[in-house]
Amino acid sequence: MADFHHELTISNDLAYLSQIRDVVSYAVREGGFPPNYVNRLQIAVDEAVTNIIEHGYAGSQRGQGTIWMTIDTNSDTFRIEISDNGQTFDPNTLSDVDIASHVQTSSTGGLGVFLMRKIMDVVDYRFEAGIRNRLVLVKNR
Repeated sequence: MADFHHELTISNDLAYLSQIRDVVSYAVREGGFPPNYVNRLQIAVDEAVTNIIEHGYAGSQRGQGTIWMTIDTNSDTFRIEISDNGQTFDPNTLSDVDIASHVQTSSTGGLGVFLMRKIMDVVDYRFEAGIRNRLVLVKNR
C-alpha cells in the first residue's frame, strides 16, 4: 500500500474514458483498496466525466473543452477532484431517482448523479464564479 497522486488533463472527448478508467483502477490498487472497489469507483468517475462532456460542454466542439483531474489515494481514502470550464450544474438540485418508476417508464439516462451518490461517501460540487466547476468525489475504505 502506498500513497498515490496523479494529475490528468483531458479534452471533452469520450475517447479518454478508457484512460481515466485505467488510472482509477491503478489508483485503487495502489491505495490498497479491495479489488471490488475498482469497478464501482470507475463507474462513479466515468459518470462524472461523461456528464461534464455531454452536458457541461454541450454545444462545444469535441476537443475544445478541458477537464482537469487530480486523484489521491492512501490507505483510508480515494479522492478525485474534477474541474472544468463548462456550463455550471449543481447536482444538489437533483432529487434522488425512484429506480422502480425509472425502470417502469423505460427511462434511459439520468442516473449519473444517483450512481455517484450511491457509490461515493462524498459528492461535493462547487462553482467558483468566473473560474471553474469543481466536483470532489471521495470514497472511504
